[in-house]
Amino acid sequence: MNRNEKEAAIASYKALFDGIDSVVLADTSGVPVNTISAVRSKFRAEGVTFRVIKNTLAKKALAGSVLEPICAKFHGPIAVALKAGDPISPARVAINFAKDNPTFKITAGFVSGNVLDAAGVDNLSKMRNRDEARAALLSCFKASATKFAALLKARAEKLEG
Repeated sequence: MNRNEKEAAIASYKALFDGIDSVVLADTSGVPVNTISAVRSKFRAEGVTFRVIKNTLAKKALAGSVLEPICAKFHGPIAVALKAGDPISPARVAINFAKDNPTFKITAGFVSGNVLDAAGVDNLSKMRNRDEARAALLSCFKASATKFAALLKARAEKLEG
Protein backbone atom coordinates (compact mmCIF):
# COMPACT_ATOMS: atom_id res chain seq x y z
CA MET A 1 0.00 0.00 0.00
CA ASN A 2 1.59 3.29 -1.04
CA ARG A 3 1.43 6.57 0.86
CA ASN A 4 -1.54 7.96 -1.11
CA GLU A 5 -3.56 4.80 -0.50
CA LYS A 6 -2.74 4.96 3.21
CA GLU A 7 -3.81 8.61 3.41
CA ALA A 8 -7.05 7.74 1.61
CA ALA A 9 -7.66 4.86 4.05
CA ILE A 10 -7.05 7.14 7.04
CA ALA A 11 -9.49 9.70 5.61
CA SER A 12 -12.01 6.89 5.07
CA TYR A 13 -11.63 5.75 8.68
CA LYS A 14 -12.03 9.31 9.95
CA ALA A 15 -15.27 9.58 7.99
CA LEU A 16 -16.40 6.17 9.31
CA PHE A 17 -15.80 7.13 12.94
CA ASP A 18 -17.02 10.74 12.64
CA GLY A 19 -19.90 11.34 15.04
CA ILE A 20 -19.61 7.87 16.56
CA ASP A 21 -19.30 7.52 20.33
CA SER A 22 -19.61 3.75 20.66
CA VAL A 23 -17.88 0.80 18.98
CA VAL A 24 -17.83 -2.99 19.33
CA LEU A 25 -14.61 -4.82 18.37
CA ALA A 26 -14.49 -8.43 17.22
CA ASP A 27 -11.52 -10.70 16.53
CA THR A 28 -11.87 -12.13 13.03
CA SER A 29 -8.82 -14.43 13.03
CA GLY A 30 -9.80 -17.91 11.92
CA VAL A 31 -13.27 -16.82 10.83
CA PRO A 32 -14.15 -18.14 7.36
CA VAL A 33 -15.06 -15.62 4.66
CA ASN A 34 -18.59 -16.97 4.32
CA THR A 35 -19.09 -16.41 8.06
CA ILE A 36 -17.90 -12.81 7.73
CA SER A 37 -20.39 -12.36 4.88
CA ALA A 38 -23.16 -13.79 7.05
CA VAL A 39 -22.37 -11.47 9.96
CA ARG A 40 -22.21 -8.48 7.60
CA SER A 41 -25.73 -9.21 6.40
CA LYS A 42 -27.00 -9.50 9.99
CA PHE A 43 -25.42 -6.17 10.90
CA ARG A 44 -26.73 -4.54 7.72
CA ALA A 45 -30.27 -5.71 8.55
CA GLU A 46 -30.03 -3.75 11.83
CA GLY A 47 -28.55 -0.66 10.17
CA VAL A 48 -25.14 -1.29 11.75
CA THR A 49 -21.86 -0.69 9.93
CA PHE A 50 -19.47 -3.65 10.14
CA ARG A 51 -16.00 -3.36 8.72
CA VAL A 52 -12.66 -5.15 9.01
CA ILE A 53 -10.00 -2.51 9.61
CA LYS A 54 -6.26 -2.05 9.38
CA ASN A 55 -5.13 -1.42 12.96
CA THR A 56 -2.26 1.00 12.34
CA LEU A 57 -4.26 3.18 9.97
CA ALA A 58 -7.30 3.17 12.25
CA LYS A 59 -5.12 4.21 15.21
CA LYS A 60 -3.85 7.16 13.18
CA ALA A 61 -7.40 8.10 12.19
CA LEU A 62 -8.62 7.96 15.80
CA ALA A 63 -5.73 9.92 17.29
CA GLY A 64 -7.13 12.86 19.23
CA SER A 65 -10.74 11.70 18.94
CA VAL A 66 -13.22 10.56 21.58
CA LEU A 67 -12.60 6.94 20.50
CA GLU A 68 -8.81 7.07 20.98
CA PRO A 69 -8.84 4.93 24.19
CA ILE A 70 -10.16 1.91 22.24
CA CYS A 71 -7.01 1.92 20.06
CA ALA A 72 -5.22 -0.05 22.80
CA LYS A 73 -7.49 -2.99 21.93
CA PHE A 74 -6.51 -3.07 18.23
CA HIS A 75 -4.51 -6.32 18.07
CA GLY A 76 -4.61 -8.82 15.21
CA PRO A 77 -7.41 -8.98 12.67
CA ILE A 78 -10.09 -6.69 14.09
CA ALA A 79 -13.53 -5.74 12.82
CA VAL A 80 -15.56 -2.82 14.11
CA ALA A 81 -19.33 -2.62 14.45
CA LEU A 82 -20.89 0.79 14.95
CA LYS A 83 -24.09 2.74 14.57
CA ALA A 84 -24.49 6.45 15.19
CA GLY A 85 -26.67 7.18 18.21
CA ASP A 86 -27.26 3.54 19.10
CA PRO A 87 -24.67 1.61 21.12
CA ILE A 88 -27.07 -1.28 21.83
CA SER A 89 -27.71 -2.66 18.31
CA PRO A 90 -24.07 -3.38 17.39
CA ALA A 91 -23.50 -5.10 20.73
CA ARG A 92 -26.71 -7.13 20.47
CA VAL A 93 -26.05 -8.38 16.93
CA ALA A 94 -22.39 -9.17 17.71
CA ILE A 95 -23.19 -11.10 20.89
CA ASN A 96 -26.00 -13.08 19.24
CA PHE A 97 -23.77 -13.95 16.29
CA ALA A 98 -20.86 -14.93 18.57
CA LYS A 99 -23.11 -17.35 20.46
CA ASP A 100 -23.78 -19.30 17.26
CA ASN A 101 -20.24 -18.96 15.81
CA PRO A 102 -17.46 -19.69 18.31
CA THR A 103 -14.70 -18.49 15.95
CA PHE A 104 -16.20 -14.98 16.01
CA LYS A 105 -15.03 -13.46 19.30
CA ILE A 106 -16.01 -10.15 20.84
CA THR A 107 -12.85 -8.53 22.20
CA ALA A 108 -13.88 -5.11 23.45
CA GLY A 109 -16.28 -2.23 23.21
CA PHE A 110 -16.38 1.49 23.82
CA VAL A 111 -19.38 3.46 25.06
CA SER A 112 -19.55 7.01 26.40
CA GLY A 113 -15.82 7.28 27.10
CA ASN A 114 -15.52 3.84 28.72
CA VAL A 115 -13.62 0.88 27.30
CA LEU A 116 -15.55 -2.35 27.87
CA ASP A 117 -14.33 -5.93 27.92
CA ALA A 118 -16.30 -8.78 26.32
CA ALA A 119 -18.47 -9.14 29.45
CA GLY A 120 -19.26 -5.43 29.35
CA VAL A 121 -20.35 -5.72 25.71
CA ASP A 122 -22.53 -8.68 26.71
CA ASN A 123 -24.16 -6.58 29.45
CA LEU A 124 -24.63 -3.72 26.97
CA SER A 125 -26.40 -6.07 24.55
CA LYS A 126 -28.96 -6.95 27.23
CA MET A 127 -29.99 -3.33 27.77
CA ARG A 128 -33.03 -1.80 26.10
CA ASN A 129 -32.38 0.32 23.04
CA ARG A 130 -33.93 3.77 22.69
CA ASP A 131 -37.17 2.58 21.06
CA GLU A 132 -37.68 -0.20 23.61
CA ALA A 133 -37.08 2.22 26.49
CA ARG A 134 -39.58 4.70 25.03
CA ALA A 135 -42.19 1.97 24.64
CA ALA A 136 -41.71 0.88 28.26
CA LEU A 137 -41.99 4.46 29.48
CA LEU A 138 -45.15 5.08 27.46
CA SER A 139 -46.73 1.88 28.75
CA CYS A 140 -46.06 3.11 32.32
CA PHE A 141 -47.75 6.42 31.52
CA LYS A 142 -50.69 4.66 29.90
CA ALA A 143 -51.09 2.23 32.80
CA SER A 144 -50.95 5.05 35.33
CA ALA A 145 -53.54 7.10 33.43
CA THR A 146 -55.84 4.08 33.11
CA LYS A 147 -55.56 3.31 36.83
CA PHE A 148 -56.15 6.96 37.71
CA ALA A 149 -59.27 7.08 35.50
CA ALA A 150 -60.59 3.89 37.11
CA LEU A 151 -59.95 5.37 40.55
CA LEU A 152 -61.88 8.55 39.67
CA LYS A 153 -64.74 6.53 38.25
CA ALA A 154 -64.93 4.35 41.38
CA ARG A 155 -64.88 7.44 43.61
CA ALA A 156 -67.64 9.09 41.54
CA GLU A 157 -69.76 5.95 41.73
CA LYS A 158 -69.22 5.78 45.49
CA LEU A 159 -70.32 9.38 45.92
CA GLU A 160 -73.44 8.85 43.78
CA GLY A 161 -74.57 5.67 45.39
